[in-house]
Amino acid sequence: MKKFTHAWIAFKAIERLKTVELNTTDRDYADFLINWFENHKDGVIRGAWYPDTVIVDNGISHIMKYAPTDGTPTIPYGSLPKSSLLYKNGKTSALIKRGLSIDKKYNLPERCEALSHAIIDDFKIQQSEEKGSSLTPTDHHIALIIFMLSHYIADAHMPLHCDDRPGKLERFDLHDAIERAWEEEVVRFYDIDRPNQRFLYNPSGLPKQTDQVDFSGSILKSVEDELTQREFQVGYGTGNNNVLDYMHTVCRYSCLLSYTYLPEGFTPDQFDPQTLQLKENAGLSFRAMSLISLADAVDAVARIWLHDVRRYIKWERSM
Repeated sequence: MKKFTHAWIAFKAIERLKTVELNTTDRDYADFLINWFENHKDGVIRGAWYPDTVIVDNGISHIMKYAPTDGTPTIPYGSLPKSSLLYKNGKTSALIKRGLSIDKKYNLPERCEALSHAIIDDFKIQQSEEKGSSLTPTDHHIALIIFMLSHYIADAHMPLHCDDRPGKLERFDLHDAIERAWEEEVVRFYDIDRPNQRFLYNPSGLPKQTDQVDFSGSILKSVEDELTQREFQVGYGTGNNNVLDYMHTVCRYSCLLSYTYLPEGFTPDQFDPQTLQLKENAGLSFRAMSLISLADAVDAVARIWLHDVRRYIKWERSM
């Protein structure tokens, strides 16, 4: 995903936590994060893009490549929250009955786990050190880590990041084309203060939609509609006990989504570069794939951020 798409997903995660129904305890945790985010939101575009511009670990930590194999699965696919479109798609895939090979040089889930721990640890250190200590992480530093984490979580939901097949169709770079299409929607439908690398905000403090363009038929509007009508589930899904487990499961189902979008055995001549999908409805449409990827990315970022803040606040209250 590209710069403004990553930032849009991060803001949508906060909007999601603002509007969903939560029990009293989780609402307390969510409101802490929402209020904290409000003081740092001007850094989202730059911070969420740091993994590409400064860290530059794209070839290892932004991807988790799988390939279907013959025989009984030796790697369990696991489960995701029942509201997840990735999960609903994957459960109906014929590939779920087959095995998966994994390229172990990639470590996207481990990167997410490490950054989650860093967020919690930094909050703890900030509370434990005396004011003015040279060891105290600043709020700005913690904000950067939070925004960076959203980048890696979102990347797991881009299906080609989890598919061991090449992302190029002869001379056509499909991976780049998909991400450019998403980016163009964000740029088209939202007001961005490019010199200061920040969104302009509506009265709710969220990115402001431009007044000049009709938003109703966009992919982003379909993502908003999907999120509005579905339940937000706090848990990671049965059997996922932490960020690491959850992100491994997300990556496996993201691979299955890629194979629904581009079924096994397709050839480049079947692909239409204009519509970004296979001709004659041979696979999942670009729009349907985008809805699944982007909506689930928003919920995943919100879910993991909420869990991280919850772990910190529980520690703070136990002290």
